[in-house]
Amino acid sequence: MDKLPKQPTTMEKLPEELLSDILIRLPAKQLAQFRCVSKPMNALLSQPSFIKSHLHRSIHNNDEMFMVFYSELCLDGEIPILAHPSHSPVIENPNFINLPASLTIPPGYTHSSILGSLNGLICFALWPTDTVLVRDPIICIWNPSLNALRILPPYTIPASLGFEGIDLHIRFGYDPETDDYKVVKFSRLFQRPVNAFESLSYFKEWLQVEVYSMRKGSWKLINDRFPSHVGWISDFAGLSIIGSDGHDGHIHWLCGLNGKITKHAIVAFDLATETFGEIPLPDSIPQYKMDQTKLLGHLSGNLCVMSYMEDGDIEVWVMNEYGVAESWVKHHVFSQFSGNIVPLGFILNKEFLLHSDKNRLALYDQIAARVKSLEVIATSRFGFDRVKIVSYVDSLVWIAPAN
Repeated sequence: MDKLPKQPTTMEKLPEELLSDILIRLPAKQLAQFRCVSKPMNALLSQPSFIKSHLHRSIHNNDEMFMVFYSELCLDGEIPILAHPSHSPVIENPNFINLPASLTIPPGYTHSSILGSLNGLICFALWPTDTVLVRDPIICIWNPSLNALRILPPYTIPASLGFEGIDLHIRFGYDPETDDYKVVKFSRLFQRPVNAFESLSYFKEWLQVEVYSMRKGSWKLINDRFPSHVGWISDFAGLSIIGSDGHDGHIHWLCGLNGKITKHAIVAFDLATETFGEIPLPDSIPQYKMDQTKLLGHLSGNLCVMSYMEDGDIEVWVMNEYGVAESWVKHHVFSQFSGNIVPLGFILNKEFLLHSDKNRLALYDQIAARVKSLEVIATSRFGFDRVKIVSYVDSLVWIAPAN
């Protein structure tokens, strides 16, 4: 008697290790659909270990990309969000992502800003147009791969305190110790002019810091405050890279100290201990040059500072041991460029992003010593001060509201 043909094995009956090895190669959007197949499949795809392994493979399999947001987030949808894959950055994909359909923009909110991009999550804020009736921004965390959006609840300290106003600073970071994504918000309080004869606002103090935990789904006030001797935060007004900070459990700001207008220091926030610290800049970087451009970034996972020197050279200093001032080492001096070149930072595979003449972006491959020019659109309408470069990677990190 002939044996009956062996029935094919269904995917769910495969050994979990083999099944995981198959699924980890699929894009996040397709895996999200698989969650509806069965409870065991949903349980597998929801495991933190699987999500981390999928993310690690996306990063190390050269699947990273950078996206160009014109007018930051184009709320009217008129200007596309362009994606450039890391393996071929000159290629443009204008249809890679769209704003989530679940995003309902309230009347009066017409501006937006990108606050951070980590592990495939983009944090952004919607801002009101009305500058007289001050309202708080709406903060969102978005996973474009899953087309998932979380709108954060309101924080505690409002954006207006009577005749006193506040200058908001909001950043996004990841705490690897607790596997939690956090939003850090603090404010600078200033006294507004009380009559028409006064034109200046007066800085008073840094207000209490609030931290949102995506794992807990709530804000909390913390005890530690932004350093009182810091007078201002250097916010590079032009085109900037979003997503080069906050990965390693720390968020950084380049700051100016009170009473020393051109004296700089780095203020760091530890997302695990939720405390502030200060990191000095390399001694060899001139502190008191007003015409220099200094900005922070990361190179191969290490904190770095880029300085645009008076002679046109671009110096890159890297901190080899985090928090140790003596470990600053000068890694690069880019001196072969001509024209009006502004450093923006390192992106993707350690390529150096520059803002060059004629409203272009350029990627400099330091290994091949070669420059690749990238076409940029809509600069006549928005200008480079409204263009943001966002590092992005395919991700399964779920952002469903906390239970």
